[in-house]
Amino acid sequence: MGTLVVGTDGSDHARAALLEAIDLGRRLDDAIVVVSVSPPPPDYLGRPLWDKWVSEHHAEARAALDAAQAVAEQIGIEVTYELLEGDPARELARFAEARDADLLVVGTRGLGVAEVLLGSVAISLLRRSHRPVVVVREPTERAREEEAERALAQPRPAPA
Repeated sequence: MGTLVVGTDGSDHARAALLEAIDLGRRLDDAIVVVSVSPPPPDYLGRPLWDKWVSEHHAEARAALDAAQAVAEQIGIEVTYELLEGDPARELARFAEARDADLLVVGTRGLGVAEVLLGSVAISLLRRSHRPVVVVREPTERAREEEAERALAQPRPAPA
């Protein structure tokens, strides 16, 4: 029996990754660990703002784990959960290594602005992790892309 580590931030993409990991875990008889990572507060924040930052971001990470737990319970599969703090890609890679995970599963995009500005956690994990990484696309994202491809493949009428 192996271990699958799933990163979640509560997004639809993370939910798709969780569902894929549950499917893989069942087929491979692997344990599943869902991990949410709360980013550390910026160094420049003073005490009251630092406390607020930590509280809000830990609550968001906990909500992501609660959502994953609801999905797992609905499906009827046992999953364990971990809340970490730090850079999401770094902490997921470290956690997977420490747990000797067979596979790390994440979605294509997350909720944070950092994914848009700095590159995604998934891309960083592909570069950083010493464990195999599966990046799962959200089904609606796939459907939109396939629809666009079909529209582009349609013959265009000749100009009159």
